[in-house]
Amino acid sequence: MPAANYITILDGLQFTKPTTADIWTQDHATNEVVKTFPIYIPFDAKAARVIFNGAYDPDGGRFHARVKATMTTSATTPTKTAETQVMEWTAITPPAIVDSGALDCSASFETRLHIDIAQSSTTANTTGIEIIVQYRKEDALAEWTDVCRFNALAYAAAAKNSNVATEEPAEETAINITAPTTGGLDNLGKFAFMEDTVSIAQCEIVFVIECGADA
Repeated sequence: MPAANYITILDGLQFTKPTTADIWTQDHATNEVVKTFPIYIPFDAKAARVIFNGAYDPDGGRFHARVKATMTTSATTPTKTAETQVMEWTAITPPAIVDSGALDCSASFETRLHIDIAQSSTTANTTGIEIIVQYRKEDALAEWTDVCRFNALAYAAAAKNSNVATEEPAEETAINITAPTTGGLDNLGKFAFMEDTVSIAQCEIVFVIECGADA
């Protein structure tokens, strides 16, 4: 069990976290504040994109979203392209609609989009946010076909947030958090979202495995 006002996370931080950083959680009895979705793009696709439809719940709270891709560009000796950033972490406040931009996958044998979406507001999202994944069937024309569309994080309960109490370095697993149990971090075995309020590109998803008491 970590000391009071500390949590332990799996793997450690990717980036240094300032004292202004927030960590977001949900009602962990049934819900999780962040979801990750791997979506396969058909072989014949010329390009792919993701639309985040904040108008789906226009009165809902803010989200953060990110899209990455992995592609296989050779079928003989497998050549895999990873860490392809389609859309960096982006804040979406309904009713805003955000387009990830097009990923050129015309030279890829297999393409998979990795969609990360997190609640980052104390306003509830009763119907969530709609996610629309599409692929382009023409080289240049803006003609798109739906791969799938679904809604995520449709929770009546608002997300909870706590603050990072001291600057924490990259790779740290013991994180000093102000009142972690009040913030719901004592519900273990769930993913949480760390919002870096200084550099949005350094937001990250963490998995909480231990939680100390509130001091």
